Amino acid sequence: MNQKILQLGLLPADRIVVPKSGLRIVQHHALYLGQNHLGVDLIAENKIGFGVRLVTAADFFKDVIEVTRIEKFNGTNYQRKIAVQKALNKLGQPYLLIDYNCQHFANEIQYNLIKSDQVDGLFEGLKVAAGVAITFGLFNLFTND
Repeated sequence: MNQKILQLGLLPADRIVVPKSGLRIVQHHALYLGQNHLGVDLIAENKIGFGVRLVTAADFFKDVIEVTRIEKFNGTNYQRKIAVQKALNKLGQPYLLIDYNCQHFANEIQYNLIKSDQVDGLFEGLKVAAGVAITFGLFNLFTND
C-alpha cells in the first residue's frame, strides 16, 4: 500500500483535496478508490485536458506539496463499493470547468449532488463586481456635469 494512503488513513470513496497551485486559491478534488488486483492504489480525478480518469496514488501524490483536507465518505462499506463503481462508470466523462469539474465529480460520487462551491463562488464574485461596476457607472453618470 502507498505510504501516503496509509498516512492519510484513506478508505475507498474518501476525498483528497489538494491545492492546484502555490497560491492555494483553487483546490483539486479527487477520490481514493482502493487497490486494484495487483495491489496498486488508485485515485479517480476529473482533470483538465483528460476528463475523469484513473491514476495511481504514486502518480497523484508525485507533485503534491500538501494535502488541504480529507473528506471521509459517510456511508457503509457496501455504500463505499457502490460509490467506487459509480466513479469507475464516470471514466472518460469530459472535464467542463463550469458544468463538470473535479469538485462536481467528487460531489456527485460522495453526495449524489453535481455542485461546485468553487464555481458558485466565482459567479457570486462576478455578480458583486458587476454590481459595483454598474453602481459606480450610474454614480458617475448622475454626478458628472
